[in-house]
Amino acid sequence: LLSYSGVDAVVIASPAPAHEAHAVAALAAGKDVLLEKPIALTLEAADRILAAAASASAARLQIGFMRRYDPAYTEAVSVVRSGKVGAVRFFKGVDRDRDAPSGPSGSLARADIFAESAIHDFDVARWITGDEVAGVRASALTLAPDAPGPDLALAELRFVGGAAASIETYRGARYAYDIRAEIVCSEGIVCVGGFAQRSVEVLLPDGDRRDLSAHFLDRFADAYLIELRDFLAGVRYPRPPRVSGEDGRRALAIALACDRACDDAHEVAP
Repeated sequence: LLSYSGVDAVVIASPAPAHEAHAVAALAAGKDVLLEKPIALTLEAADRILAAAASASAARLQIGFMRRYDPAYTEAVSVVRSGKVGAVRFFKGVDRDRDAPSGPSGSLARADIFAESAIHDFDVARWITGDEVAGVRASALTLAPDAPGPDLALAELRFVGGAAASIETYRGARYAYDIRAEIVCSEGIVCVGGFAQRSVEVLLPDGDRRDLSAHFLDRFADAYLIELRDFLAGVRYPRPPRVSGEDGRRALAIALACDRACDDAHEVAP
C-alpha cells in the first residue's frame, strides 16, 4: 500500500505499541501521516518518529489531538487569546468515561490512563496556557473492584510561567461520557461544559443525561471531522500541521512524568 503512488497520506489509528513501526514506514515512503495519540509509549520511540519525519522533508506528521478542533474548545481558546479574561492562572480538566479500556490481556497498566486518556488534557493545558510544564505530581487509584487497573488518575501540573493545572481522569462514570474544562484567568473564567450554582442534579445510567454524551464519538464527532478535513487540506496545500509531532512528544513526556510521580512524593519534571 505504501509503495502505491496513488496514496498521498495515511491515517494511523493502530494500537499505540504499533505507532512507531507504522509511522516510520509511512514517513519513509513519503506519505503525510495523521498519527493518533499517543505519538508512542516511550520518548525514545517518539524521537525515532520525529527523526523519520525530519528526514522525510516532503512528508508531514500531524498528531491526533482532536480537542484542538472541537468547536467549544477552540472558542474557549479564542476568548483566552483575546485578552478579555486576562492572564491564565489555572486550568482544570475533567475527563470521565463510562468504562475502563483494557489492553490485549484484559489488564490496564497504570501508565495507560495517563498516556492514553489524560494525555488529551495535558495537550489542552499546553495549548491554552501557551507554556511548558515544569513539574508534575500525580496519583492513580483503582476504585471499582472489577476494574482491570487504575480507573482514577489525578495530576497537578506546574507551568514554567507560573500557571497551574489540575487534571482528573476517571474511567467509571456509568452515567455518561462527561468532559469539562475550566480556564480560570486573572479577570474571569472560561468554561467548556456548564455548571449550576444553586441546584442539585442526579444522573444515572438509565436516566436523563442532560446534554452529556453516551460515548466519546458522540461528543467529539464534529472535532474528528474538522481534524480530518484540516489534515487533508494540508496534504493538498502543504503547510505546517496544527498539532505537530513535537506537540505529541511533549504531551507524552508529561504523561510519563505523571506515571513516575505516582511513586515519588516529590515533584517530577517531564
